[in-house]
Amino acid sequence: MRKRKRAGEEDRILRFGVTAGAALLIIGVIVVVVRMMHLRVDPTEGEKRLKELAKANVQEIDAKIQKLEKEERQASEEWQNRSYNEKFANCLILGDSISQGLYAYEHLDPALVNAQKGVGVVLPDETGFSAIEDQIIEAKPQKLFIALGMNDTISADADAEVFAEAYKVMLDKFKKGLPDTQIYVNSILPVAQAAIQKDARFGCVPDFNVKLKELCESEKIEFIDNTELVKAEYYEVDGIHMSSNYYPEWLNHMAEVADL
Repeated sequence: MRKRKRAGEEDRILRFGVTAGAALLIIGVIVVVVRMMHLRVDPTEGEKRLKELAKANVQEIDAKIQKLEKEERQASEEWQNRSYNEKFANCLILGDSISQGLYAYEHLDPALVNAQKGVGVVLPDETGFSAIEDQIIEAKPQKLFIALGMNDTISADADAEVFAEAYKVMLDKFKKGLPDTQIYVNSILPVAQAAIQKDARFGCVPDFNVKLKELCESEKIEFIDNTELVKAEYYEVDGIHMSSNYYPEWLNHMAEVADL
């Protein structure tokens, strides 16, 4: 959306500059012609009329620009007020049980989400993720948002290198099978301290995210960091999953980054 706003502002400036420039050019030509013909008119009166003409042209141009700006504002408001299903049309969100909350809480149509409890990139065959990869490639979404890694903290036994290597294998498969799809990678969400106390491996999430961001940079893929979106009141009892209030924040963030 920010890109769209900047583009709109640049268009308005360009339209005003070109139109105003054209009006001033016409006025200049009139002045030159009048002087060349040596018309017997009062120069003061001529200049007054030209100024009035210039003022009228500028006012007319300004009125047209204001009308265009109003129409663009209305269009922008309509664009921003679209439902999440409209914004994410032709997109697909790939994830685990956390992503299932998108449709479980009725924020997004299930057709726009391919998520399964327990899946991860480290043990794709064991967790059933290999089959999901094939489904994603077959779907051929215009934009793919990946939200995986929480289960991999356990599968990789907190080893960020093992996780990054497995994640790269997945990305390579998607880049080959989906050459026209724009891919976005979501960060792994931080877990509550209570969950880390139950299983210390969850404490490696920050290290996993560092590796994930580095991998995205090397693969030239957009990394979406959602860490700051998480609030203490969003956690479910287990300290891992999110309540319904988290998901609009997440969807808005993804839509903003992907300019949906």
